[in-house]
Amino acid sequence: MSVKKVLAHTLIASAVLASPLIPATEWKAEAKAVQKQTIQKTNWSVNGTVVSISATTVSGGNWIVATPEIAKLLGATYSHDKKTKMYKLTKKGTVVQVKANDKVAVINGKKVTMNVAPKTVNNVLYVPAVTIVQAFGGQLQTNASPILLSTNGNVQTKKVTVAVDGQPTQLNAIAMGQKTLYSLSDIAKAFGVAMNVDGKTKSITLSGKSKKATLLLHQQGSSVVKVNGNFYADLHGVLTKLGGEIEHGSPLFIATNGFLKGTNFNPQWLSNEYMIVTNENDEPVSNIVHVPSRKVIATIASGDLALSPDKKKGAYVDDNGQLFIVDLATKKTMPVGTDDDIKVELTWSPDGSLIYFFKGSSSDIIASINVQTGAITEIVNDKVKYKSDLRLSADGKKIIYTAAKEAKANYTDDSKTEIDTIDTTGTEPQLYVVDLTTADKKITAVTTDTNNKTFSSFAGDTIVYLSANPDDESTLPVLKAIVAGTEQSMATNMNITYVATKGNIVFVLVEEKNGSYSIYRATAPQAQWTRIFNTKTTITSISPSPFSNDIAVTIPTDEGEKIAVIINNRLIDITK
Repeated sequence: MSVKKVLAHTLIASAVLASPLIPATEWKAEAKAVQKQTIQKTNWSVNGTVVSISATTVSGGNWIVATPEIAKLLGATYSHDKKTKMYKLTKKGTVVQVKANDKVAVINGKKVTMNVAPKTVNNVLYVPAVTIVQAFGGQLQTNASPILLSTNGNVQTKKVTVAVDGQPTQLNAIAMGQKTLYSLSDIAKAFGVAMNVDGKTKSITLSGKSKKATLLLHQQGSSVVKVNGNFYADLHGVLTKLGGEIEHGSPLFIATNGFLKGTNFNPQWLSNEYMIVTNENDEPVSNIVHVPSRKVIATIASGDLALSPDKKKGAYVDDNGQLFIVDLATKKTMPVGTDDDIKVELTWSPDGSLIYFFKGSSSDIIASINVQTGAITEIVNDKVKYKSDLRLSADGKKIIYTAAKEAKANYTDDSKTEIDTIDTTGTEPQLYVVDLTTADKKITAVTTDTNNKTFSSFAGDTIVYLSANPDDESTLPVLKAIVAGTEQSMATNMNITYVATKGNIVFVLVEEKNGSYSIYRATAPQAQWTRIFNTKTTITSISPSPFSNDIAVTIPTDEGEKIAVIINNRLIDITK
């Protein structure tokens, strides 16, 4: 062979066998010991998962592996031409041809001299691992334990910024193609647990704070690999063992205690960072959740809390009709008064001195209770049953509610033993306003039509509600506004499914014709709507924060409803 050809082969081989990103160690003593052994199954970490490969080392500590196995791992086809005695591996335009006992390989038509020649053992061809892996765009890290094989691209060290309980944190990592393994010592630090390495059992244990995760090296299916003295593993697997969870996004979000699960609904904002949600896994409870970290910081044994205007207290009624107030900071609960009648739809006065509610088994009375003395005052007792949707104006001067008169039964006889007909005339639900500033607490009906009325509320000085024709589901509901006794329409061409207010701002949830969901806002009573969010995700309710532009929403899942928050035009899960 000419000097030029020898030089050319040397340069090509140098390119193919270029040293990896992480420098390889010399395996002199270990290689000599392995050379004396026969072919055996050896555990390698392939793209971050330990698998068993038929392999051994030969001259100079070079690894040779079974060609059918390495071809399968690389996603390459493998064939043998008996006439030419040539073995061929092919993948996406890359063709590698080798012969047994011949150091010269042909890679994409070019001859390359390999460090060692392929060998046939028990009718199976074994090829130099480094040459084959690099030819197909991968990399072999022999200084890793177990040996690290990337089938797609070089192994790279990097730092990844994640959010650990909402706090930006950097984790050291190694990446190979689409797979990333993370530093176990960094994960232990993020969770506040200790890390212990047992050389005898080849295990790593993370433990502390009632958390424990044991991981094994060199075990099939394991993700743990040691590189340059540091241990790395699959993030999801480690977090699951430690009781944490991960949410994919930018950046990755790590909840060290996992997410609140089950059926969660009725999000109520306590501040910029905290909200209280009703959870119905077993018995209904209210959980105070720290939104940035998703951590549950307190649980209150009632699933239906009415928050005070300053968001520092919550009111609820137990099964016996007793009213309680709980201090959300101390979690101390105190009874208010001794009345044991049924009380529903608790609503605080703006100054926090009174709580309004519907009283009685038929919700026919509107009353208030003094939170200091427990004294109850009846405000409306007109014998009209099943009042609902109790709302109080921001200045505390007016109450609105919904009520419907009972249908009239006509009997066939004077003893009223058999009903002839039922007259439902005038039984449609109507909105009523109670003027609390008048001595007689004057009641005024502000609607008269036959439509259903839902989501009634005050928006500044305006009363808004959703009107829907009960006899024609094909007709879109209409958002109505009542100003100084005059009614007008705010929205007539939107399929509104939920309405919420914040001050004089009205927010509506709309199911669009394409099946997506949008949130619009407008200042009442004007009808100048602005779409502020759209998603293909199904949303069932909205709760605008009074402290920021964030909006909490409920989303149905197979396990029940969950809570998410719209932050920077993205849906961020708060519960799962």
